[in-house]
Amino acid sequence: MRVRTEEKKREIVDVAAELFHEHGFERTSMSMIAERLGGSKATLYGYFQSKEQLLAAVLLYDVTDEADRLMNEFLSSGDLRDGLIKLGIAYMTRRLSPVPIANVRMVATQPADSPVGKEFFERVLGPAWDRLARRFALMMDEGLLKRADPWVVAMHWKGLNEWDMFEKRLLGAIDGPDPELLKKSSTLAAEAFLQLYGTDESRAGGSGS
Repeated sequence: MRVRTEEKKREIVDVAAELFHEHGFERTSMSMIAERLGGSKATLYGYFQSKEQLLAAVLLYDVTDEADRLMNEFLSSGDLRDGLIKLGIAYMTRRLSPVPIANVRMVATQPADSPVGKEFFERVLGPAWDRLARRFALMMDEGLLKRADPWVVAMHWKGLNEWDMFEKRLLGAIDGPDPELLKKSSTLAAEAFLQLYGTDESRAGGSGS
């Protein structure tokens, strides 16, 4: 029996993501995915038992990879305010880009009784935001942020950065991220966040790492 490899699994996920975005989730079949991979459906089903399971993997890889990149962006700055601004710009640039928007639309159009949306939040989005919450908790321990519920702090940061841009992008009212607007919104978000949760040390330029 051939040993399954992480590389092959990732290849399948990447091909599925391409087809989902080209044709939509409903119009993409497992046969189409197998054909583009150049293999058999039996091989494909050896890794993923259903198209829904494959969609979950597409979402997991996409969000996890980006969460890692965004956290590295945040931690690369020695100043908390600058780090928050960089994180806000990077997050919203990604949030408003075609692939994440297409992924949200795919999940949102699943039937009401589908477990895909619930599993997407519990397995992918929730853990990604929890990672930021845990980073904020560490900053509280270091005296850079005031003591508060880390999850609430993370959600406040999210809301301060998103404004109404995500809803507009999802509904097609805007075409994509505007660099100047994102710079402005992320700067204002960082300043409001520090007014709400910052300490004297962090407002004076404390480390964000």
